[in-house]
Amino acid sequence: MAKRSFRRIIAKRLVNVVLTCIGIMILNFMLIHFMPGDPINNVIPHTSKFDPSLKWELREKFHLNDTLEKQLGWYLWNTFTGDWGTSYMQNQRKVIDIISQDLQWTFLLVGISTVFTVLIGMGVGAYSAYRRGGAFDVAATSTSLFFYGMPTFWFALILQTLFTHPFLGMQWWPQFPPGGYYDTVRYGATLHWSWPVFVSIAEHLVLPSITLSIGYLAGVSIIMKSALVDTMTDDYILTARAKGLTDYQVLRRHALPNGMPPMVALIAMDMAFVLGGAYQVEYVFNYQGIGYRTIQAIGNLDFPILQFIVVVGGVAVVVANFAADMILLYIDPRIKIA
Repeated sequence: MAKRSFRRIIAKRLVNVVLTCIGIMILNFMLIHFMPGDPINNVIPHTSKFDPSLKWELREKFHLNDTLEKQLGWYLWNTFTGDWGTSYMQNQRKVIDIISQDLQWTFLLVGISTVFTVLIGMGVGAYSAYRRGGAFDVAATSTSLFFYGMPTFWFALILQTLFTHPFLGMQWWPQFPPGGYYDTVRYGATLHWSWPVFVSIAEHLVLPSITLSIGYLAGVSIIMKSALVDTMTDDYILTARAKGLTDYQVLRRHALPNGMPPMVALIAMDMAFVLGGAYQVEYVFNYQGIGYRTIQAIGNLDFPILQFIVVVGGVAVVVANFAADMILLYIDPRIKIA
């Protein structure tokens, strides 16, 4: 009976996932195609020698002269067949080629930041709950709230200012590259893996990854602490202490496993946002990932790239929510009953 109920829940949520993804695709199409301006005007050269008939040919090529229903049909067909079209601005390159190149850099930046954020944030939050009311708890909570409310772009600019040249003339002050994902001047625009290139990539990752990690770490630590503080007031925690277990044993064996459900949802969402990119950080540090490409596409009205990024980002969030629900159904029996 329980298995049948569990399968029914999965089937129902799968249907919701599919319907939500289709809704995201249609809404994405409508929002982007009602943006003001003609994207072809950004493609054609603005000179008196330009043949106006070529503009019509470009509109035909990109199906911009079709009715809205036909354009929606082309869009849905291409979405499900994996043909995302060509970019209006990037020398008419395939959208999938452009995004796959940008995505590897976003995965590297946001993925590394997310791993460190989750591990350090959970540790800080758990220790704050363990030492609730102590000096560490007060300092960690105050610092977390400060960085949690700090604008990401402002913090990025501060780090960029402090660590890209000697601070107040101090030559020993650590310095890092101000932008980019590796030294393309020294090693060329085409990436060829070698140890110096790897070191250059690591150096360029330091400032943007710290910027991302600090902001997210604050949120993770606060949520982890709140979950554990609520858990440690339950009756089974008092029973464990009455049995003679130390505070550390109570925290590790009882409080942490039962305080994990909020963290599962948070980690799933963080992993989903990897596909969305880090817009402010990538733009400030000229780190050309998905976020940087999205800002460029908005300015150029590059519809195919915008459609791809928005759909993939939205679907990633929906799938991450579904995965978090399934994990929670597995680890928390109370949700199965509900």
